[in-house]
Formats: sequence, C-alpha cells, structure tokens
Amino acid sequence: MWVNFIVINGNKIKLAHDITTLQQSFIETEKETIKAQINQLFQQINYEINTTEATLKKNIQHHIYQAHAIATNIYQQNKHLPEAQVTKLITDALRNIRFNQGRGYFFIYKTAGTSVMHPVLPTMEGSSKWDFKDTRGNYIVRDMGKIVKDAGEGFYHWWFVKPRNKGQEFEKIGFGKYFAPYDWFIGTGEYIKDVENDIKTRLLERIDHIRYGKNGYIFVIDYQGNILSHANKQLVGTNRLKVRNLQGVSIVEEGLKIATKGEGFYNYISPIMPSTGQPAEKMSFIKGLPEWNWAIGTGSYISEIETYLTERKDSISKQNHNEFFKILWVSSFLTVFFVALSFLLSNYLARRFSLYESRINRDFSELNTIKEQLQHQALHDALTQLPNRALLDDRIVQGIALSKNTNKSLAVVFVDLDDFKKINDLYGHSVGDSLLKMLGKKFNQLLTAGESVARFGGDEFIFCFPELDNLQQAEHKVKCIQEIFNTEFAIDGKLISSSCSIGIAMYPNDADKAEDLISKADIVLYKSKSQQKGSFLFFNETINKQVKRDFTLEAQLRSALDNNELSVLYQPQISTKTGALVGVEALVRWHNATLGHISPDEFIHLAEDIGMINDIGLFVLQQSMQDILQFNQHNNTAIRLSINISPKQLINPKFVVQTIKKINEIGFAAHLITLEITENVLIANVKKAQPILQQLKEAGFKLSLDDFGTGYSSLYYLNNLPINEIKIDRSFIDKLLINNQNESLVRTIIAIGKLSQMTVVAEGVETKEQFERLIQLDCDKIQGYYFDRPLPIDILTSKYELKK
Repeated sequence: MWVNFIVINGNKIKLAHDITTLQQSFIETEKETIKAQINQLFQQINYEINTTEATLKKNIQHHIYQAHAIATNIYQQNKHLPEAQVTKLITDALRNIRFNQGRGYFFIYKTAGTSVMHPVLPTMEGSSKWDFKDTRGNYIVRDMGKIVKDAGEGFYHWWFVKPRNKGQEFEKIGFGKYFAPYDWFIGTGEYIKDVENDIKTRLLERIDHIRYGKNGYIFVIDYQGNILSHANKQLVGTNRLKVRNLQGVSIVEEGLKIATKGEGFYNYISPIMPSTGQPAEKMSFIKGLPEWNWAIGTGSYISEIETYLTERKDSISKQNHNEFFKILWVSSFLTVFFVALSFLLSNYLARRFSLYESRINRDFSELNTIKEQLQHQALHDALTQLPNRALLDDRIVQGIALSKNTNKSLAVVFVDLDDFKKINDLYGHSVGDSLLKMLGKKFNQLLTAGESVARFGGDEFIFCFPELDNLQQAEHKVKCIQEIFNTEFAIDGKLISSSCSIGIAMYPNDADKAEDLISKADIVLYKSKSQQKGSFLFFNETINKQVKRDFTLEAQLRSALDNNELSVLYQPQISTKTGALVGVEALVRWHNATLGHISPDEFIHLAEDIGMINDIGLFVLQQSMQDILQFNQHNNTAIRLSINISPKQLINPKFVVQTIKKINEIGFAAHLITLEITENVLIANVKKAQPILQQLKEAGFKLSLDDFGTGYSSLYYLNNLPINEIKIDRSFIDKLLINNQNESLVRTIIAIGKLSQMTVVAEGVETKEQFERLIQLDCDKIQGYYFDRPLPIDILTSKYELKK
C-alpha cells in the first residue's frame, strides 16, 4: 500500500510538471501568433501613411483635369462670345462642384493675382490677391500662378491654421492648371491632415471586422485613452483611461505605458470575454503608432489555454484515484484472508502493478504526444509537413551563424511552381495538393545535414543551403532541384508534368539577414519567371534595378491613358505602281514624365500581362480612325488604315463587338481598315482565332498576316484563314540585295500573294535600291524609313497635302 502510494504520488508530481511545461510552451506559441497579427496590421498602416501625400496629389490632379476639361469645352463652344460671358458660363459650371466629402472646391485666378472665382469666399472675386501670404510668409497666388504659367500645371505647398485649431498650422497641397485663353489658372487644394483622417477612418472600419478564433479581435486606443476600435461596440468612442477593473488597475493606462515606449506583452483581467460575457484573465500584445498617437493590440484569453489542460489533468487524476483504491482494496483483502498464499499473491500484485504502471505511462505518453503535436503544428505546414515560415527564419539564422563561423557562404533558394493554377483547374485541387505533398517528400530527400526546406506558402518553397564553398556548389544544388521536375508525377492514375522557376540569394554577398535574403531571392524569382519559366537566376544589383524599373513601369502604365501619355503615329504606305500614298500603319507611342520615351516592345508586352492591352487597343483604334477620317475628308481621298492587333486583344470575347461599335460611332468605313495579326496568335489559339477572323471579314474588315515567312506554318494559314494581305518581314528586306537566297524568298512570297489574290506589303525599306528592286519584283506596297518614319497626324497631313 505504501509503495503504491509513493508511486502514484510521484506520478502526480511528474504530471503536474509536464502540464506546466506544456502550458508555458503553448503560451509562447500564442504570443508569437498575436504579435504576428499586430505586425502584419502595422505593415498595412505604414504603407497607407507613406502613400498619403501621393494619394492626395493624384486625387486633386484628377479633379483639376476634369475642371480644366469642362472649362476648355465651354470655351471652345462659346469662344465667339465676349470674355465676360464665357467667364460666367465657366464659373457657373464649376462653382458648386464639391468633392472629397464636400471639402474640395475649385478656384480660378488670373496669373496676375486677380480672383476670378472663389466659391467659399465670393467676396474676394474681382479683387487682387497678389500679396496674399500663408502663415509662413509664402505668396500663395503669386507663386502658384508663376509655377502654373511656366510649366502648364504644377503642385504648390502652403500652410494655414484651421478655424477650430488656431494654435497649430497645417500643410496644404494645391494643384493648378493653366487656362491659356484668359491667362487663368484653375486650382484646388486639400489639407494633408484631412486626407490622413479619411485614411484613419477607412482603416478603423477595416479593423472593426477583423476576427480570428473564438474570441480574437483587434483593439485600437489613442494616447489619450479614447477607444477607437473594439469588439464591444459600446466601448467605441468612450475614454477608458481612468476606468479601473475589479483589481483596481486601469487596463488602458497600463497598455498605453507600454505602447508609448514601443511594444510589449502584458496580462490583466479583462472585464468581458466575447464568448462568455464574463471577466477573464487575458494576455495581450500592444504596439504604439507614434505617427497617429495610436496604440494597437490584440490578445488571447488564458482560460481557453487552460481549459483543455485542466480537462486532461482531471481525467488522469480520477483514473489514478480509482486505480489506487482498487489496488488498496484487493491488497487488504488478500493480506487478511490469504496470508498462506502470500508468495502467489505477491506475484499477482506485481503483475497488476506492472499493468497499472503501463497505463500511467500511456497517459503521460499521450500528454507528451499532444505537446509535441502542438509544437509541430506551430512550426510545420499542415499539408506537406515541411517547416513553415516561422521555422524557416530560424533555420536561416542558424545557417548564417554556422557559415559565418566557418567563413563560408549560404544560399537561400526560392522555388515557385510554373502554371500550378492550370494543374488545379485541369485536374482539381486534390491533385494539386497531392503534387505538393509528393514534391515535399522529394525535396526532403535532396537535403544533407544542416540543410533545410520549407513551404513558404501556396506553390512556393524555400531551401537553405549553409556552408557552401562557392557559387558553383549553389548552382549544383539548384540543378538537383530542377532534375526532380524532369520526370512526370503519377497522381491518381494521371501523369502530371510540371516545372519550376528559381531565384537565389547568397550570404554574405547579397545580404546578411534572413528576411533580406528571402526578399532578394523573391526578386530574382520574379525576374526568372518573366524571362523564361523553368529557369533560375542569382541575385545581382542589375536585376534588382531592372525589377524596380519593371514595377515603376507597371505603375506608370496603369495611369498612362488617364494622363494622356499615349499617342499614335502613322507610317506611310506607298504604292509601287503610282508612288502615291495609299495607306498608313498606326503605331502607338508612350512618353512618360518620369521614364521618358518607352519602347513599344517593352510596354505592349507589359500591357498584355496586366490586362490593359484591350483598353490601349481601343484607344489606338479610336484615335487612328478619327485622325485618318479627318485626313481623308481634308484631302478628298480614301487612304487605308492598318492597325496592329495584339493576340490577347484578338481573343478577348468583347473585341469584335467593341471594334464594330467604335467604327459605327466614328463613321469610319470598315473596308478601309486592315487589322494586322502576327503568326504567334494563330499558333497558340488558331481554334479560337478562326471564327473571330471570319466575323471580322464578314463585318468588312481586311486582314493582314504580319511578319510573313518567319513562322513554320504560314502557308497553312493562307489556305485556311480569311487573309487579304501579307507583309514581308523586314529581316528579308534587309538582305534583299546582298543575299540571293533572300531575294528568292522575297520573290516567292510575292508570287504566293499574287496567286492567292492578296496584297503584298514590304516593310523596312530603307534605300532607293531596295525600293527599285521591289518594284521590279511586282510588290504592291512599300513602307519604311526610305519614305518616312512614323509621323504625328499634323505632320502627315501637312507633308502629304503638298503631294496631293
């Protein structure tokens, strides 16, 4: 009996110790989780703060462009009237327009300082504000008028106090645009503080809807103790700085002490748990945002952690208690009544004790298994069982320390599956998940001691290879990863082919921190995929600059149409029979104030990738039809208009309808338009393209096969598609006079065109000798620098009007 008591008591002590250890481990995991929630939210807020001024500038510039367009339109329609009448029409149109929650309005000044329109202070109208200054002594109207008149438009900063806050000045940003007919500038302005307040309101609305788990939410308090966001809506808008809980502690005051110094954890008794409505002990993480005087935090209730552990502890304790009394009763009975059988009974009791001990051991084993499962789940991906991002960072940090001690290198290899979405769409998500699990196992088999691989998220994996002697060793590791994709994967009776793109960053050459190495590996991965899927790239500064340029290019292109940065030029097409202008090819050009002139080869491909090609194509179609229609009417002629069509634009379901709608709106004859398509659209989507081309032909359009002769199946397209024209690629024209084989090819292409009753156009003609030889070969039309470079419509009109 005493032995049993001692054993059970010892097991109870061990059980209590293990439960305490499990509790501490679980609490640490919870801390990391809630801290990550807040840090992620801070990244979003900092982005909003950093882009406040840019957002404000873009907003007021957009409104001024609209106002200027209204004024210009009114002036154009009424410029025969006196200035005073036109001025009244314009000010009547603009005076009552409000924007930005009613704060924004338009004002008009003469550049000499006279107020033409001021909706808020109409008494100023007609008076001079030439000497009007802000709180810092800057001449507002005088300086802004000079900027706008010199540059055509521009931004200006000035400072004012507000009626409700005369003890502090606030920065205001204005934008004005010059209105030349009356020497005006039309402008507006907005306080940065007001825009920042709009952003705060929007963020607080978003934070109000953040929920996770059963009781998880985000709270926001300003440094004065006012509740800005909380799960309990009754607290929002109240000041809780001096409110104390049952323990006499001001929870808000304690949290603000931590937040104003930076960040940290603290425990307290929360007045209410959302799921129970009762007070409960809570562990929270809070972080200060000094730019806005905000404290942002979240937390986890201790009772949620303890509930499960308490249930397990009670169950095992009850079992221990029952077993103890059972053994005690049997031992007492056998001792009294079967003393004579003590030897036999001792053996029996030994067996019973062994069984009881094994049960206790199983219970403790179960607790340890639960503990290990919780630790494993916190640090590993549920699908592939590979380490997750949290464990990956730790592995990279350890690898950097190890490589630093041995004076060697470390490689962070970022792997992304190519076209993984297509696999999910074609075979289903279960097959995609199976592929990821299979890859996780194969990746693990590549690793040697000290190396690691983690699933970064989705179809992305990151390897860490420490203690490398040189770049060649890293390249060998990368090629081993690629070899995995050289064979097909058998999943559910299907053979799946896949490939991957890879970006590599090296310690210490590229960075010495885990986050920076991952970021730079991601940058070159992006570049690797854009250049050629299935390849790999090492990080270098050239690629870094190129990727930054790509991001800048994309950002600028998205606003290029709104900012009127795109234009259309026209390259003449000359008849070899008459030497006269018979057509033009419309070519889009882009000039950006930041980037300068950008090549079409660069931005057309980008427009296809980001889904802007259809909008740009419609712009070129509309602008070129308007220009050439005006040219034809002015010259009493009917020259043809050739327009290049992007592959993605052609197979857009709305392309045919939008194109026909545009020509009907403008009144351009469809039979005068030639739509140029390249062979790559036919190679990739011939089944989709064929009915679309037939619809265009039936609508009256002519169709041209551009770069003819460079593809492998051009004759097939001539025989099966409604093509009216073929264009000889400039690569053949360049060597026309110096390569007999090239001349034979050109002669053959022209003969094919004649036999197929198609017009043949030679592009890239740059010399008189090429022109004369193409006349001899009976080519129909010529275009190239020998005649003209692509021209703006005004130069085309003036130049070819003289030749009319």
